Amino acid sequence: MTLRPEITEVASVEPVQLYDFTQKVLFSPAARGEGFIKLSVTTGKKGAKSTAHNHPRDEVTLTLKGEAILRAGGEEYHMTEGTAVRLPPGLDHTVEVISDEWVVVAAYCDECMLCRGPEGFLKP
Repeated sequence: MTLRPEITEVASVEPVQLYDFTQKVLFSPAARGEGFIKLSVTTGKKGAKSTAHNHPRDEVTLTLKGEAILRAGGEEYHMTEGTAVRLPPGLDHTVEVISDEWVVVAAYCDECMLCRGPEGFLKP
């Protein structure tokens, strides 16, 4: 078997709804049946909010455009263009968009087999 890079153009990916946001999943272990990292581009308009949630492993994000407030651990963090964030496993957090539009790239492994057991349930 020859290993090759897999290329995906963001413009060619259909968005799905995630909370008040739209998300384009570029690579997904759930969709591919293998792999470890989910990579997505998520967009929200002013006032868009997530509900409180966490991930079983690290989540890393990079704000490409706009501004949002991350609430985690009883603190607020201002995310602007160029801000990178690492959220540790299990940290409840929410995001609220405060600019006209916010675009963020996120990578996490909620769907990977390292995080899910053979029955598909998340491991602690």
